[in-house]
Amino acid sequence: MQLPIFQTAKEILDYCWNMRRVALHHAVVPVALIVVANLTAWQMGLDATDFRSPVFAVLNIISAIVFLPFTVTWYRMIILGQVDLNGRPLFKFTRLEGRLLGWQIIIAVIMFATAGGGMLVVGAIVGLIGTASAVAAQALSTALVVILAMAIIAVGCRLSLVLGMAATDRPAVLSEAWGRTKGLGMHMAAIFVLSVLCVFLLLIPMQMVVVIFTSIVGTISESMADSAGVILGTVVGALGSLMILVFPATLFAFVYNRISQSMASDQSDQQGDRTGQTLGYSDDVKATGLQQNDLNDEVDATLKELADYLSDKPKETAADMRVMIDEFFSRFAMPEDVTTEDVDAGGVPSRWVTAAGSDPDRVILYLHGGGFSAGSLTSHQRLAADLSAACSARVLLIDYRLAPEHPFPAGLDDCVTAYRWLLDQEIKPGQLAIAGDSAGGGLAVSTALRLKEDDLDQPAALIALSPWVNMACDGETMDSKAKDDPVTQQAALQRAANDYLNGHDNKDPLVSPVFGDLRGLPPLFIQVGSREVLLDDSRKLAVRARADDVPVRLEEWPGLFHVWHMMADWLTDGRRAIAGIGAFVRRHMG
Repeated sequence: MQLPIFQTAKEILDYCWNMRRVALHHAVVPVALIVVANLTAWQMGLDATDFRSPVFAVLNIISAIVFLPFTVTWYRMIILGQVDLNGRPLFKFTRLEGRLLGWQIIIAVIMFATAGGGMLVVGAIVGLIGTASAVAAQALSTALVVILAMAIIAVGCRLSLVLGMAATDRPAVLSEAWGRTKGLGMHMAAIFVLSVLCVFLLLIPMQMVVVIFTSIVGTISESMADSAGVILGTVVGALGSLMILVFPATLFAFVYNRISQSMASDQSDQQGDRTGQTLGYSDDVKATGLQQNDLNDEVDATLKELADYLSDKPKETAADMRVMIDEFFSRFAMPEDVTTEDVDAGGVPSRWVTAAGSDPDRVILYLHGGGFSAGSLTSHQRLAADLSAACSARVLLIDYRLAPEHPFPAGLDDCVTAYRWLLDQEIKPGQLAIAGDSAGGGLAVSTALRLKEDDLDQPAALIALSPWVNMACDGETMDSKAKDDPVTQQAALQRAANDYLNGHDNKDPLVSPVFGDLRGLPPLFIQVGSREVLLDDSRKLAVRARADDVPVRLEEWPGLFHVWHMMADWLTDGRRAIAGIGAFVRRHMG
């Protein structure tokens, strides 16, 4: 499912309707709890229908609390664009979400208390005025109650939006989230009130059905009619609460997404060094005399060279692709101060690539790209050399088995085997990172997921360069970037995915980590070009990581194409991107 960016109220309503089964499924537990609470009150002879009764107030507070997890789940589902986020049960949250849920409960209690205190003040004011004019007192009472209710609802709506924004790290700082929601509270409150009125109108025919049904049952047994009335009335009321919650939660998600888009636009306009998603050029590049136009010229020249090379090369089979990739990237000579040594990493052919001055205790396990069916030690050893120099670490470049001869899970098994072998060589996990590009970027995250399954220590960091992490090949940018991407296309990716999967589920997290539970994984660094059809993969991976409490840094490089890092000899941006990887690795390896 794509991340929904709603444009109209109709789109919100359509989304709610399409997700009705999901909503009802997640509402079973809270509705059942409310029914039990009301039946218990009825059996005890307590009056739960009089709004002036303390029992009525208590049951409404219980209703609000038991529906909070549903609201959080629904809200999270819309923001993250997943119907079944990580397959998590209704009441299972990340630490941050659990904390935010606690804050929501505290806020709800404060709002109830504020409403109670406000009503006391209103009553006192009306009492004083009532001695002079009963009509004036009644008008003032109504106006004050409406103002108080709208103010409380507006604050509650804004706080719900702010907490939801913090839960998904856009932005994580509550004060910034509060600033970005300025002026939205009252607007959302007005729509919330309208949605409540609409729900009440929808409930009228349902209540009429309940009355008619209980009347018919009453002709048979009065006690059965009472029981049926309580049960059906409670269910209808709970469904009303459900509808009241669903629409505003969807509305908040809509507002969140619009704010998120605005944040992305703000970041696109920033200048400075390339950190996070900022898009300016740093002082070290300016010092060379290169301007943005010069850098664009570099990209254009590189792409022309690549296009000229590809134009007369056969690409029909996996063997053709392997020869083509190896030949093209062999033109980038290895630096003279880099040494290589072929080794057997537990049965996996591998090559140590070590730049001069590298710390022998620091190791990067590098998983090459190539659509799971191409790429080799030959094609990627220059990139490994550049990473070794930037990260001051040795790089173990492995030659994992390729599809279609060796479909999933052969390649992943080799990656895990190589990692285990490094641990056997007494390389400490805290001094070890896993990196990869394209299919190798996906394998880097899949390897970490397999390590979690096997209860092995995680590495210090994960680095994914233009990662392919969704074998369903259905990302939004598959279409929107098709004309811009000079390297990869959806059809070719789908063929490569079919060869690799060989009938396996394309949404298994071990082949498509974007659908996985990333909790417990190490910090993740993602670099992707703005022209890539795989851009959406990187964005969704970052969102999933944030939702699972994984520290993540996503860099979207403007005008760049798939794994431009491999052409760092020709591209200043390639060298700058690799330097950024080095800084990230050194920071997390200590």
